[in-house]
Amino acid sequence: MKKLFIVSLLISTLIISCSDKKPETVVKKDSTEKMTVKKDTAVTVKKEMTTKTGKQFVIIETKPSFSVSDYMITGVGFENSKDTIKYSLKNPMSTAMLADLDKNGFDEVYVITKSTGSGSFEDIIAIASFNDKTFGEIIVEEMPADVGKNEKFGGYMGHDSIYINDNKLIREFPVYKNSDQNSASTGGRRKIIYSLKPNQASYELAITGVENVK
Repeated sequence: MKKLFIVSLLISTLIISCSDKKPETVVKKDSTEKMTVKKDTAVTVKKEMTTKTGKQFVIIETKPSFSVSDYMITGVGFENSKDTIKYSLKNPMSTAMLADLDKNGFDEVYVITKSTGSGSFEDIIAIASFNDKTFGEIIVEEMPADVGKNEKFGGYMGHDSIYINDNKLIREFPVYKNSDQNSASTGGRRKIIYSLKPNQASYELAITGVENVK
């Protein structure tokens, strides 16, 4: 009985010591950004992106679960801003991009999120620099609630990709016909073209064109 107690005590000690290990940290660096990933129960991703004028956008993504993320976006080097922009219960981050879509000399940051479901739906979080003095949220034109009856998004079932080309932000996706399975579309592809426009005291990422691709 005494030997059994000692063995049980040793196993319990081993389990406790393993659970006390510090979260693993992975750092990725290149010329424009640094990414830090903490691997623990609530995974945190910290992405730092340096603009062409030397300012910095810091994106902190906390994942309370595999399919849901919360975001905090801050700026470093801006004259008048110590604000943090927060987003809750969004899809996980797929990528983040810097671009000066309106060619005013100051980069914006575009965070692309992607759902974990079978459709892999992508969405956009966008932040603008206001002459490098402060920064704020860009209003993104949303997709209609009923995409099936919409001229621009008819046939949309996810599987889209979002990228930047020629100072435009492009959402490209396969077009599904009513009889198509989710795994195989037969309606070609479509590009939704977004442009950055001034909107009162801020900016709007507005849909300015649609292009069908065969």
